[in-house]
Amino acid sequence: MSQLLHGAESHLGWLMGWTTLLFFSSMIGWTWWAYAPSRRGLMERASQIPFEEEL
Repeated sequence: MSQLLHGAESHLGWLMGWTTLLFFSSMIGWTWWAYAPSRRGLMERASQIPFEEEL
């Protein structure tokens, strides 16, 4: 019985490791996309949205 539980914990560890790697790489990719030099103008315009007045 303990071998069966140890096997499940082992698979869960691998799953958690891959999930962490997936989320970390997604975060790095998203950050790179957001701060890419080609996006600078878009981000500057978006940062001004709260200050625009609607009449």
